[in-house]
Amino acid sequence: MDSQDKIKLDFKSSFLDFKLLFERWEALADKSHPGTCLYHDYLQRISKFPQLLTSNIDPQILDNDQNRLGFGLILSSLFPLSGQEDKKILALSKPFEYNPIYATPTFKAQFLDENGRINMPQDLNVERVAFDKLVHVYSMIVHQFYGININQFPPMIFKFRGADGVNKHYQIQLNTQFVRVVAKGNLPEIPNPSELCDKNESYQFELDRLQKLLPLDLFEFHGFIIMEAIDLTVAQSVATLNEAVLKQDQVSSEEFMEIVEDSVKSLLGVGGLKVGLAVLQNISGRIIMSESRLAYSYLIRRLLTAGNEEPYHAIMEFLSQVNKPVFLKDIQDTLDDLDLVNRMVEMGLQEVILYPLRHNGNLVGVLEICSFEKGTFDPMMVHTLDHLAPSLSLALNRQAENLDYKIKAIIRKNFTAIHPVVEWKFDEIALDYVLDEEEGRNPEIKAILFQDVYPLYAAIDIKNSSIERNKAIHDDFVIQLDKGKAILELAGTLHYLPLLDSLIDQIDEYKRRINLILLSEEEVRITEFFQYELEPTFIHLSETYKDLQQEVKAYFDSLDSQLQVVSRHRKAFEKSLQLINQTVGSFMDAQEQKIQNIFPHYFEKFKTDGIEYNIYIGQSLVKHRKFDLIYLKNLRLWQLQSLIEVYHLIEDKKPELESPLEVTQLILAHSTPISISFRLDERKFDVEGAYNIRYEIMKKRIDKALVVGTHERLVQPGKIAIVYSQQREAREYRDFINYLQNKGKLQDQIEELELEEMQGVHGLKAIRVAMTSKTPPTTDTSSKLISEGKEG
Repeated sequence: MDSQDKIKLDFKSSFLDFKLLFERWEALADKSHPGTCLYHDYLQRISKFPQLLTSNIDPQILDNDQNRLGFGLILSSLFPLSGQEDKKILALSKPFEYNPIYATPTFKAQFLDENGRINMPQDLNVERVAFDKLVHVYSMIVHQFYGININQFPPMIFKFRGADGVNKHYQIQLNTQFVRVVAKGNLPEIPNPSELCDKNESYQFELDRLQKLLPLDLFEFHGFIIMEAIDLTVAQSVATLNEAVLKQDQVSSEEFMEIVEDSVKSLLGVGGLKVGLAVLQNISGRIIMSESRLAYSYLIRRLLTAGNEEPYHAIMEFLSQVNKPVFLKDIQDTLDDLDLVNRMVEMGLQEVILYPLRHNGNLVGVLEICSFEKGTFDPMMVHTLDHLAPSLSLALNRQAENLDYKIKAIIRKNFTAIHPVVEWKFDEIALDYVLDEEEGRNPEIKAILFQDVYPLYAAIDIKNSSIERNKAIHDDFVIQLDKGKAILELAGTLHYLPLLDSLIDQIDEYKRRINLILLSEEEVRITEFFQYELEPTFIHLSETYKDLQQEVKAYFDSLDSQLQVVSRHRKAFEKSLQLINQTVGSFMDAQEQKIQNIFPHYFEKFKTDGIEYNIYIGQSLVKHRKFDLIYLKNLRLWQLQSLIEVYHLIEDKKPELESPLEVTQLILAHSTPISISFRLDERKFDVEGAYNIRYEIMKKRIDKALVVGTHERLVQPGKIAIVYSQQREAREYRDFINYLQNKGKLQDQIEELELEEMQGVHGLKAIRVAMTSKTPPTTDTSSKLISEGKEG
């Protein structure tokens, strides 16, 4: 039994007639009214076709010569715009039968087979269709004979797959206004019609009871049904995709991609396409593309060649320009990048739509639609895809959020995690919070405070880093200005172009200004001069005069591909700075693990133009060990020793430095304990209390400190400067210095210095001592363990 047989409802009392339609004509016929006299004419003309006036018309006679004109009158009254039949999706059938007695061309093409029978759609829920049809029949019966209105099922949506593989979605609406239900005999009385309704059942009726009470063989159905198909392809494609997005975690990527491809093809009404989805994410200005994120990309994945960076950069440059949907027709004539064009041509592509997908303004992916035939796409299709863009953007943003979550998890674990030394305190606070919450109290995050801890601070900095950076920028500008001037002078000798002299004068003026001082606003002006005046002129000269092409090309080749300026000295400075910071940072990381064995302490390292660190040590930081000042003394001695080792590490690295940078080293001695608290908003520790803030102010000021009565900076390359405010601090460090002098690590001379007053800081003094050249290691290179139990 096929699907059609299953939904015939097992009743044979269905008769085709047009009597209700004729009655409607009679009701509307009025010779005195110009708007209805047409129906009077219909009645006169239809009377000439007696076979169409009977109560049981054989559908076979409708198309014979004798009745064709009369049936045409009927159709013209039902479908006045019969001239637009090709645009309508309509059909007529006997009551509750699905094989039409008439169908428009579009209906035939979409829904009928070669024998004129309905093509059953894919995935047809036969039980649901039969049930829906039965509901429709009984709703007419109980309404006509008992005056009861019952709720109808929501209209079903059917999916039909065309020969081209494109799915179309339709809602079939049944118009039963020309169907009359006739009872064959007396019907049973129903004293309480509400008994037919069961509010516990869906749609508030019980179909089984109706079938037993009113079997269908008690009724005849006369008339005809109008079937109209409403094209819901756009809405259903979007709805299907939305549902897939909501259930994204429950479906595989392959299934999701099949839904995307099906939705795109249905929406555009084109089969034979290749649809791809590339997941992209911009993190700190870098578009992330990986094999897994391009697994369902068709175009971009194939354009990338493993192990070759050139296609990657070309695609990145191309995608950076795709700010709105791109419709590429006749690809060979569209793109300037010949390499990308050749790759697309090799793939056999003729036309491409690239639709950037954005979520809250951020690029999260690209929808790729590729065709191997010309004339497949038209520009309006780009706008049609707007229906799918929000859902796809949401889906890809979820993937972006997953990646962002993983990144944040790694950062939390490796970079901003609670320091192991104080983790116990955070565990206690969290436990108190959870217990208060379970007891129904209003929980609050308690303050995380550590009192009476001793701070240690040191900074390894690049001498005059700002000056060195500005000098590098200055030297690069001079190189670029000179290159530009040379091209302009050459162009002036070969061709008569007076305007070039004006540009040469500007170059000379810029060189004069930056030789005095390079201000930030001057840097902006020169960069804009290159970008908006000089380089457009060079491009024009190169395109106009072949004898200048080589020089102009050499100029552009000398520019940094990202900054678009000469950056030789800047890169040298940044690479040298990075090498120093990596060297110092790696050394300090290794040392931190080592010195935790002295006594557990809190350690945090910062990278600026150099490296600086804070250490806090004290009883309140630990739970199961006893603190003694001997551990503080050992850390202070370690500070000096480690700075000496850093000095020699940098000296060893100097041959590798492209820019000759010098390093300075500074210690702040502070013997008075302070309190620190954890700031939830910034997720870091900070000093607590007005008095302790002075310590933070000193840290921020002393690297710029000057020796009193001079213009000399305290920090100098090759020397360690120790800033202090109390004599007991100086005595302790002098003892350490004396020990290291005896070891041959520090020179004999010690400078005792006073520092000029700084904003918020006064009364500071300093000890400065130079380090010796590197000597062969002695048998004892470990820190001296100090046995005193009290501070000196």
